[in-house]
Amino acid sequence: MAKDIENFDDEEMDESAQDFFDEEGGEENGQPIVRDYSERRVLIWEEDDARRNACLEVLSDLLVGATIKAVKTEAEATEQIENDDWDTFVVDFYTEGVSSSDFIKSVNNYPGSILVALSMGPLTLPDERDPAKTELLRRMFDMDRPSAQLHG
Repeated sequence: MAKDIENFDDEEMDESAQDFFDEEGGEENGQPIVRDYSERRVLIWEEDDARRNACLEVLSDLLVGATIKAVKTEAEATEQIENDDWDTFVVDFYTEGVSSSDFIKSVNNYPGSILVALSMGPLTLPDERDPAKTELLRRMFDMDRPSAQLHG
């Protein structure tokens, strides 16, 4: 249903939207919300050195306490899946061949994992310190860690 534009009150906010902002706001009682990512284990696969380093820097700054590792090749990424437990995988689907790679097939079969697809090209730390961008990016990583055992 469309809003009545002539009688529009820009102070009016849908109740569900207000609840969202109340819960997800940047501060609570005047204090910044402290988030603990120490249980998170994030693996980044990006072949381009500059993009990989930028992504690692941005995510390390954003996900304080998380274990984050960045690798260059699909073989390194696959080796990490075989040798360690990860709950989140970060890739750039704009990179040719990534979406159809064996690594992505492995990730899709990895129990309880989260696959985050980012365009790493424009990723820079100064931009990601902008609260609007930071909040959107951070939400991609705020899913609860899966409770299922990752490796048997």
